[in-house]
Amino acid sequence: MLFGNRTIVIARALAAGFACAVATSASFAQSVIDLTLVGPTAPVAVNQIIDVKLRANQVNQSFTGTSFVAIDCIIKWNPKQLQLMGLTTTGSVPLLSSYFPTPASDYTGINEAAPPTDGDALYYALAPLGNPVQVSAAGVQVTTFRFKVKTAFTSASVSILPTLNIFTPTDTIVYDGTVPGLNVLGAVHPATIVQTPPCVGDIDRNGAVNAQDMAALLSQWGGPGSADLDGNGTVNANDLSMILSNWGPCPGT
Repeated sequence: MLFGNRTIVIARALAAGFACAVATSASFAQSVIDLTLVGPTAPVAVNQIIDVKLRANQVNQSFTGTSFVAIDCIIKWNPKQLQLMGLTTTGSVPLLSSYFPTPASDYTGINEAAPPTDGDALYYALAPLGNPVQVSAAGVQVTTFRFKVKTAFTSASVSILPTLNIFTPTDTIVYDGTVPGLNVLGAVHPATIVQTPPCVGDIDRNGAVNAQDMAALLSQWGGPGSADLDGNGTVNANDLSMILSNWGPCPGT
């Protein structure tokens, strides 16, 4: 749900409390809500759209840290491997606002575009006013970050940064639902993403043996290279035969 910038700023101020409340409450922080990123459980492929869920879960029973009113979360990924496409709220808890602040409204300098493309992003979650989000040990889903797989890799990660300094020092924070301004962030956990191993002949690892692989083979003909599928040191007719025999989509794609 979208609101005017003024409405969001006022709501975040009410949720987080004033600076003096933060200073007064800091010594009482018990760090009892963890933030965890959960990626796909199955291997992914190049050009696939994938979801990485942000979850919050309670790790200690206490007076604080059983709910939150706002979350500031800094995420990081390798932009050569993954492209951030945006957010989806499917399966998430109801929130007043769930968004990446635009470059014009992001005083931290983290979000240089909408959505960010440089490998780090600042995300804001705001609970409905007067209704903090309850967090159990089983956890709740806050939002889902949507990515596109850009290139081949063995594994990639999307992580949560505790702090980042671009224009000004900025922290990942979970604002408690009971004590105004109290940061109850506990541990942060990354998501690991793995790719489907390439099939024989899929030189560019895009999930299919096709004309692009044939072009790569022809450009390397007579010498070594990634198109040397049989590993004999030379790209030749044997490798051409392997490409032709495996032509088409890779199994499981």
